[in-house]
Amino acid sequence: MNYMKNLQFAIILIMLGFFLFPALSSAEEVETSIEAEFLTYDAAQQVYYLRGDVRIRRLDALLQAEKAEYMERTGEARASGNVRYEDRWVIIEAENLDINIETNRGIVYNARLFFKKDNYHIRAEEIERLDEKNYVIRKATFTTCDAPLPAWCFSSKKTDVRIGDRLKAKNVLFRIKGLPVLYSPLLWAPIYTERKTGLLLPEPGFRSDKGFFYRQPLFLALADNRDATLYFDLYTRRGIGEGLEYRYIEKKAGAGQWWLYHLRDRTLGKDFYEFKGKHTLFRKDSLSGFLNIHYINDRSFYQEYSQQVQVRTRRFLESTAEVFYPFKKGRAYLFGRAWQDLKESAEDVMQKAPEAGISLYPSKKGPLYLSLKTSYSNFYSKNLLRVQRFDIYPRIYHSFGDSIQLSQIIGLRETLYNISNSDDFPDSISREAFDYSLRLHTRLRKRYPAFTHIIEPEIGYRFIPPVKDDIPLLDSTELYRRVSAVDFGFRNYLYGRNGQIASVRLTGLYDILKADNPFGLIRLEAALFHPLNLKLDTSYNPNSGDFEQINYSASLKAGRVGLLFGQRYSRDDDILFYRGGISLPVTSRLALNSALWYDAKGGGLEDLKLSANYSAQCWGINITFNKRPDDYSILFLVELKGLGTIRFSGI
Repeated sequence: MNYMKNLQFAIILIMLGFFLFPALSSAEEVETSIEAEFLTYDAAQQVYYLRGDVRIRRLDALLQAEKAEYMERTGEARASGNVRYEDRWVIIEAENLDINIETNRGIVYNARLFFKKDNYHIRAEEIERLDEKNYVIRKATFTTCDAPLPAWCFSSKKTDVRIGDRLKAKNVLFRIKGLPVLYSPLLWAPIYTERKTGLLLPEPGFRSDKGFFYRQPLFLALADNRDATLYFDLYTRRGIGEGLEYRYIEKKAGAGQWWLYHLRDRTLGKDFYEFKGKHTLFRKDSLSGFLNIHYINDRSFYQEYSQQVQVRTRRFLESTAEVFYPFKKGRAYLFGRAWQDLKESAEDVMQKAPEAGISLYPSKKGPLYLSLKTSYSNFYSKNLLRVQRFDIYPRIYHSFGDSIQLSQIIGLRETLYNISNSDDFPDSISREAFDYSLRLHTRLRKRYPAFTHIIEPEIGYRFIPPVKDDIPLLDSTELYRRVSAVDFGFRNYLYGRNGQIASVRLTGLYDILKADNPFGLIRLEAALFHPLNLKLDTSYNPNSGDFEQINYSASLKAGRVGLLFGQRYSRDDDILFYRGGISLPVTSRLALNSALWYDAKGGGLEDLKLSANYSAQCWGINITFNKRPDDYSILFLVELKGLGTIRFSGI
């Protein structure tokens, strides 16, 4: 028979309240469907009895059992015989369950729990709920493997669980294919819904030149909007390091992340320090800004300890800061930049400390647009010259046309210099000039059955009359030199039904003032998105017949095999690097990968990585070998899916 009732019936709440929704009994009432072959009520004892194919459905939850009882007087409820509960989050199967809806205490016997989202499988002889947050689980196993004999699992005789806090288990065994391989008398793990202070997974490893390595992080939950991580590093052959990472989000002051690290290398007899961080504060109509700092006390730190070739080959570290105030028609700002040279002495580097300026956005005045940039900059170096520069640069814009657009810009510029600590320049210099630019641009489109072709040709002319050029080169402002040149370009795009197929941009320059070598660099930028993913950026000097730079990267998927190859070349910087890699799936679970970085200008093999990755349904393993010019390291990762990754590596 089928009964439709709206009542506080305990069986309905057994699994909903017991496992997921402790406060559901106080929530707004919803319709409940109760089905059973027989339902009786003992008025004297105030007991409900359900027998035969019991089905209780509430919202998206379904409880099934062979029989169920509810003692109205005491609030106790029991279900037995193939008990099964399912909703969108969890499936629970058990032999029996007892619960008191008045005290929220209850027990489930011989239970099997499956959490759908994370594929958790838990088997327990008994799960006892003491109150809304505290549980005791006896003789339980935990795994994320689906197989009847899991590839791995944890088992314990007794586990205390406090929701939002921690899990504490006694006599814990880690098993592989049912065989015990690790034992711990006690296991503590956080299961909080909020961040909490505690030790994170350690990171052991080995470096050929530094011995065994061990890193232990400690997470500190300082407040809801602030936390920190402390690091302790041990290199058995070299020394000990300590690190601090601090993160915060302040509602009115902005957000930031800071890092401070120290390492004492007893072999080199050096103390290494690294300090870096950033802070940002952006408000739409108020004072805003950012701060980025990066500094190391010894240039050899990255060479000795970094595992990343991009970091080891870095030339400069940049630190910047800016405070700006936006207003309706522009912005006012105060900006500073400092460079740390990792190859040469930092005393010969010009620092911008600081620059103050105002920028007025283009505003319409009749058919014209007007803009203004003005700035005061201070450049400082210990060994080189010191300069204060004032620059003012108003410009006027005008454009017309639809399918063919013609735009013109005329600008007036005044730059004043005050110079000290220099024998090559006078104490003060002024530079006055103007510039004129003309540009013609159009867009042509042609549709074909399989693709669309777009061409955007453009040609422009820029003129700057002779200006004073015996001035120090500080930044792009000093590149404002005498010009009478025509530049041209063609942009090509191919679009298919599924998006962009390819793009090509060709640009060039003809300098009227250079009669002997009038042609400037011809630059080609190209990108192909399928079937080959290719990016190319190259510059050719037609006067010398040399390529000034050739940079490209190409990746190809041939079946299941992936290939990667790239080059970075700069003639002026005397740089030629090659990089390549291959990804080879051996089976559906096993993949081999390789990557290399080669310096063709004498450095040789800078970085080589070989890795093997095996991924099963509930676990995975990754082994990576990393070879540098003077050392090698091994990275070993074991992932227990659902729990996290155990990492064994170097820094």
